[in-house]
Amino acid sequence: MPTENEKPSWIRLIVKPLLGRQPSLYPIEEWDSLIDVRIDKLQVSALSGDSPDIEPYALALKSGLYLLNESLDNSHEISQSVTNETGSYWHGLMHRMEGDYSNAKYWLQDAGNHPIHTDLVNEVRSFLDRQPGLRAIEHEAMKAKIDVLVTSPEWNSSVFADAVELQVTLLQNPDIEAWLTHIQYLEFKLLLAYCYRQCYGGELVELAE
Repeated sequence: MPTENEKPSWIRLIVKPLLGRQPSLYPIEEWDSLIDVRIDKLQVSALSGDSPDIEPYALALKSGLYLLNESLDNSHEISQSVTNETGSYWHGLMHRMEGDYSNAKYWLQDAGNHPIHTDLVNEVRSFLDRQPGLRAIEHEAMKAKIDVLVTSPEWNSSVFADAVELQVTLLQNPDIEAWLTHIQYLEFKLLLAYCYRQCYGGELVELAE
């Protein structure tokens, strides 16, 4: 593993601060304008090593970095041009964050059963099982959606999008907000790490620590 001095500077300057916080379910503007500038300067050719096969993942990596910075338009401009399942995944996540939930579910369904889903469903189930207030949810529709996330053997992107929509547009329950925000963070982190592995073969999260 590279030492701190051997790491690409963008991991320290971009990834480390982004992974140190949890993006909002419904952001209004980018979190850090300077990070946006730094992401903009990342060259896709450098991220992909000029490989046509890797270029879609380099683009997806850059789109994901923008989205973690809550820079929705910049993320969307890239993800809509990436035609594989990972591009569709970032595309759907962007629409979910902007509040276009039906469009989000279309693109999330287009992404299909993504390779990160096995790890995601296990991490989400483990996280939710540790929340003491989970069984005290009074809203029946939200309770049903959370139950799916806890019990389903597969990740259900549509159910999670529905849960986010219900929270943002109606419930605005602070405990549920915290749970869903953390789940979104797990999803983003796993997808970003997946893109990095396709480009470099290493573990982005470990390098960012």
